[in-house]
Parts: sequence; C-alpha cells; structure tokens
Amino acid sequence: NKLLKDHLMCGQHVCFRSSGWCLWPRVRSNDQCAFEPVRAEEQVNVGGIVFCQVQPGDRFFAHNVKAKAVWPDSGRTYFTIANLHDRENGWCYIEHIYGRLIEVLAASAGDRLIELLP
Repeated sequence: NKLLKDHLMCGQHVCFRSSGWCLWPRVRSNDQCAFEPVRAEEQVNVGGIVFCQVQPGDRFFAHNVKAKAVWPDSGRTYFTIANLHDRENGWCYIEHIYGRLIEVLAASAGDRLIELLP
C-alpha cells in the first residue's frame, strides 16, 4: 500500500487487483482497478471511490467517500470514508487521499466497466 501511495504522490497512475467485497456491486473481489492521482479537493466527490489513508490509525483503503464536511473548531474540510454497505472506517483530510478510481476491469469474462469522473 505504501508503494501505491508513493506512485500516486509522484503523479503516476496505479493499477491493482481488489480484494474483498466491501465495494460490491461497483467493484468485485479480484477486479483490476485503475486510480489516478488526486491533487485537489475538487477532484474528490461524495460517492466516489478513493485510495486513501484513513484516520485515525493511518490504515490504507480503497473505499467510498460517504460524506464531505467541515470540522467546526478548525474549519478544515474532511471526508468520511466507508464501504458501500454503509460501514464507516474513519475520515481523511485531502492530504490523506492519494488517488481516485477511474476504471475497473472485471475479473470475470473480460467485461470492461468504466467509471469516469468529472
């Protein structure tokens, strides 16, 4: 996961196979997922899938952005990270979000599913 983070932070696209069913039905276990680097908050949308380091604990996830909000005390924007079954894993600032999902190649039957984000 650190290698993926390093490549994204250097401006490189990354591709890896998913594991688990947390993002089903959009991403299935063993699907090939392509991520592009995230450089600005405007690239991150609620409902999008991002590769991030979730706080607290600095755990790496490719998960769903469930919400975008502002901490009342600091005024900083943060993103709530969850799976697609509504289990929240934590939160991230923009500096913890390294990439966003741009393409999925299904593991079965060579079907090509494309997710393009604005």
